[in-house]
Amino acid sequence: MELNLHYSPGDWVVHLHYGAGQIIRIEVKHIGGKNVKCYKVKTKDSTYWFSTTDTDNPRIRPVASQEIIRKVAKILRRKARKLDTDRRYWKKRIDEVKSDGDILSISKLVRDLSAAQVLRGLNETEEKALEHLIERLLGEWASSTNEDVEKIRSTIYANIQESKAKIKVDGKK
Repeated sequence: MELNLHYSPGDWVVHLHYGAGQIIRIEVKHIGGKNVKCYKVKTKDSTYWFSTTDTDNPRIRPVASQEIIRKVAKILRRKARKLDTDRRYWKKRIDEVKSDGDILSISKLVRDLSAAQVLRGLNETEEKALEHLIERLLGEWASSTNEDVEKIRSTIYANIQESKAKIKVDGKK
């Protein structure tokens, strides 16, 4: 019997690839010839399991606190940082943020890609990455605050618009 379970059914977690999900129960799965106690996690689009003893799994973390969500909103409203025109820079940055999975890093990239969208346009890969990252923010924000998804979507886009208003296009603000 597990004495120190890190999570409990009902807890929200974020998986690096699957996004925010809620632990719905603990199940025994037959893995590698052994019975293993696993958390069963349901996300918007999928279900996955991870071992109850795998509490240091770098792909899984608790959902962001409401304090972190407030930081996310501030980041989205700030002026974008230096916007490199080299598409290789953006590909590298997108890959780094996807492999990191940190919500603050995701927020900065969403803000900066949104600004780049205005200044130079995005290629198809960048557009898809931006959409995916906004959905990741939306899922985690909703899981953290228990607010209506459409209200959060409006807030995210309003914050991005505030940031876009701070960039200069052709010398104009």
